[in-house]
Amino acid sequence: MPSSKPTLSEQAMAAANAGNLIEAIKHVREETGLGLKEAKDSVDAYLRDGHSPSPTSVSPAEMPVAAMLALKNGVLIEAIKHYRTHNRCGLKDAKEAVEHYLDSNPLAKQQFQTAAKANGKPFLKGLLVLIILGLIVIGYWYAGGEMP
Repeated sequence: MPSSKPTLSEQAMAAANAGNLIEAIKHVREETGLGLKEAKDSVDAYLRDGHSPSPTSVSPAEMPVAAMLALKNGVLIEAIKHYRTHNRCGLKDAKEAVEHYLDSNPLAKQQFQTAAKANGKPFLKGLLVLIILGLIVIGYWYAGGEMP
């Protein structure tokens, strides 16, 4: 009868705890001879029952500096990417952690929202410049001038 808590080797647990699920599954398969699905289920069960990193407990000390700078510049995707790389976690966990960080830090959230609003304006200015240049070229061509 299988035990309710999966037992993994130290290497497999270390890999799983670090977010390296493929490596953890590989260790389980090599050590036990289980198939891919069974090894994955074993690692998933360990993470669910034995140890599961909680994105809701992110403090400013745990947030990477690069992620905080990305948030300060209004770039949420970059912040999630930096958090994910630093903590070796999945996309969903990284997104939840960054969102929780913003929710629990009102000043950081205000800075993020202000910067995110400002980031949209350069795109519109660039688009306006392209439209004006296009109209100038069309007007020049329509007037009978030669195209460069």
